[in-house]
Amino acid sequence: MKRILIVFLVLILFLTGCTTNDISKEKDTYLTYIKELRNINKSTKEVPFNIEVRFDKITDDEIRYQVVIDEVKEDITDVEAIAIHDKQTDDVFPSIGIFDKKQRLEVGKKPSGIILVGYIDYLGKVEKFKCNLKILIKYNTNDRKSHTVYYVTKK
Repeated sequence: MKRILIVFLVLILFLTGCTTNDISKEKDTYLTYIKELRNINKSTKEVPFNIEVRFDKITDDEIRYQVVIDEVKEDITDVEAIAIHDKQTDDVFPSIGIFDKKQRLEVGKKPSGIILVGYIDYLGKVEKFKCNLKILIKYNTNDRKSHTVYYVTKK
């Protein structure tokens, strides 16, 4: 009985250790992307998809922003994306493919796009809201090439 308990405890420690290492690696990737984006000032000119940013006032003191990546012109795989802004926040920046499964977008197939959603505290009108948003998108193409795209916007 003791052997079974010891094996069970070792197994739990082993699995927990692997999970902790994965989370640490994901966190490092997330922080690296944020640092990288802070130094970017220009958008990439040619990309195989559309990027759209929307701002909506959802409550008296909060704005929702959405980054929509869609209308791919060629199949892309292993998509990772993160959006950061220059406003004070206690929240995390929205991302995909870093802490969760990397995405795939194919021409004419579902899902047809990716949406990153975040929230910013703001008391004024959305028309007067000013915000610098920076987006990093990493992906692979069919020829197994890795690409990084930056999108910088000011509102």
